[in-house]
Formats: sequence, C-alpha cells, structure tokens
Amino acid sequence: MIKLLPDSRDARFYNVQDLAKLTDMSESANGSPQGDEPKTKGTRSGRRSVLGHVKMSGQRSNIPEMFKVKVLVLGPCESGKTVLSNFLADATEMSGDYMPTQGVRILEFENNGLNVGGRTVNAEVELWDCSGDHKFEQCWPAIQQETNGVLLVFNPDQPNHDKELETWYSHFVSQQGMKDSQCLAFAHHKPSTSDKARGHLSSLLSKVTVVHSNIDEDGDSVRQEFSNFLTNILSTMSDNRDKEELSIIS
Repeated sequence: MIKLLPDSRDARFYNVQDLAKLTDMSESANGSPQGDEPKTKGTRSGRRSVLGHVKMSGQRSNIPEMFKVKVLVLGPCESGKTVLSNFLADATEMSGDYMPTQGVRILEFENNGLNVGGRTVNAEVELWDCSGDHKFEQCWPAIQQETNGVLLVFNPDQPNHDKELETWYSHFVSQQGMKDSQCLAFAHHKPSTSDKARGHLSSLLSKVTVVHSNIDEDGDSVRQEFSNFLTNILSTMSDNRDKEELSIIS
C-alpha cells in the first residue's frame, strides 16, 4: 500500500521558511520542539509530527512488527534524487522537465515482509527527497533529526558529482555517528548510459555500497537493493532497541 502526502506532485513540500522554523524548534531547550508542531495529513494516525518518530512494538507475536523508518535522499542537484524517490515510492510520474526541489519533499509508503534476524517485519518508510542546493544548508539540522538511513544519489556522467557526495556523507553520516551500513549510494544512470566505470567514489566513502541504477532497464534490481538496504537499517534499529531493553532490565 502506498501512502503519499497530498500535493500536486504527490508529496508534501517544506520550503526553506518551513524548515527554518523546525530548526529553531530543534535548538530549543534539550533539543525538544516547543509550541505547535507542523502537522501532515494523510497518515494512518491522521496527525503526526513532521519529524518522523520511530515507534517499534516490543511485543512478540505472529503479527509482523512494524518499524517506522526515516530515510534521507541526498546528493548534488540534477543527480536524479526525485526520479529515484518517485520510483521507490511508486509515486505518480512527473514530466521529463527538470524541476529542482525547493526544500524537501516527503513521500510515505510501506515495504513489508522483510527478514530481520529470522523475523518477518514490516516498514513504514518516510522518504525525504532533499534539495541538493546548498542554500538550504541552514535547514540541515532540522532535516537530519531522527534519521535512520541515508541514500546518496549522484550522476556518474556529471563531473565532480562523486566529489560532492563527500560533503553530504561527512555531515549526514559521519558526523551523526551513523554506520556505513545505514548508508547506500546510487550511481543513477540516465537512459542509454551505462558506463559503470565512472561510478566509483572517493576513499572517504570506500565502505559505502555503490549501486548502479538504471530504472528503465533494471528497475527490479533497484527495488531489491533498496529492500536489502532497509533490512540493514532495521537490523541496526532492532539491535539498538534490544540493548535499551537490556539496560532497563539490568
């Protein structure tokens, strides 16, 4: 089942002013938002905070556990972030004309039947398709809150795209203490291009898995790689939850 936040492009937009407000709230006492939080519509609960909260059931039963996962889609401008996000979320196709994202688009969908540590779990995914324009850098503190995974997207046919990823990786992965298994890079090839030799990253990202994605030619592999990536994220989330439960017991 696909759930998209309502808007003319099948996703909810947050521009620089919206995100600046969230940044101000995130810098309040103890980092806790104060006052009225912006709400989105169309989710299962009817209302929820823009900052995706992770809620995991601690019950053990035959019913698959449901994890809520927030994944950022980051990378240079015109790298294919929106095309890839729409594809993964089964969103309505947009025109072929390039339309730069202003701020962030948030798409919600489910990916079910994932195998995590021998258990079948389901995931409600919040995919944050973020602008590659650095004029939104002031909003990064709000965007990165409660992130569980990062997709880095670059066009290997564009010079210096791979170098630009170093900035995104350093800020959103390394500085946030995330594991490399919580990060996946897509070398997004446009139709009729498939030179995989140009899809290598710098030594800084040497431990990050790079997937060559050509949606038109091999979309099923792209979906499978994303599912494998979600499995890695959920394994980390499950391990962290188990550690918290043990610390409470002890």
